[in-house]
Amino acid sequence: MMKKYMLLCFIALVRSGQPATKTEIDTWSKANDSVAPLVLASNASALESNSLVCRGGGSADQRRVIHPLFFSSSMAALAGCSHVLCIKRFQCYAAMMTGNIISLGVALAEANVSEAKFRSSLLASFFAGTMCARSLESRSAVCKDKQHHKVVAPIVAGVFAIADRIPDHQKRKLVLLSASYGLVYATANQASNATITQLMTGHVTKLGAAISDCVGKTNRCANTGTITSFSILVSFTIGSALGAMVARVGQEKPLFTILGFIYAILILLFRG
Repeated sequence: MMKKYMLLCFIALVRSGQPATKTEIDTWSKANDSVAPLVLASNASALESNSLVCRGGGSADQRRVIHPLFFSSSMAALAGCSHVLCIKRFQCYAAMMTGNIISLGVALAEANVSEAKFRSSLLASFFAGTMCARSLESRSAVCKDKQHHKVVAPIVAGVFAIADRIPDHQKRKLVLLSASYGLVYATANQASNATITQLMTGHVTKLGAAISDCVGKTNRCANTGTITSFSILVSFTIGSALGAMVARVGQEKPLFTILGFIYAILILLFRG
């Protein structure tokens, strides 16, 4: 087949500007007829593969039990709840590294070595969790089995449960929780095509731009990204309110163990 194309290219170069002969036309037709079915078959295979993912057919790893918007919104609600619980219990964030980086900078400026070490440990722990998630995902891609979520889910549930049972040692608890959140949100962001669900600044910016476009008549149609950002913002707010109520009445309950199991179930349902 490649020889036929090379021959055709050579003839085209030699005879540029001249009409094609009957023999050349016949040669081209035969080559084109032999290639067309292969191209159509390849495209049909790709379309079938994509349609299986969208409609939930194919293998177990191609099916998504829950809708992507529900998954992203649920992750945002859990993030809001987690942030509030951490602030209420530990006066510190375990799932949002921006606050820890700011606190690290302040601690360094004030020469507070102990606080700087603690904030650095939280950052390193979250970083390790994201590296672990990425490593599992890469290994799964090499093996072509797409089973990494089935490994991540029980690890997340287990580490959350262990952190909840560490007695009277907030720093160790927070370090474990940070690693778990790094693992959770690295996996969630990859599963939802890089949609950030634990931080809201980007979604507020996107929503503000969309409202401005609607008011200015630039674009009156709300796209999928705008709807997703709005849903994530609302879910995050509801999750934060729920976290505040739970923190007030459930001081002695294993709240992070419960959160860990909910995270694990969502990851399994969305990717399983």
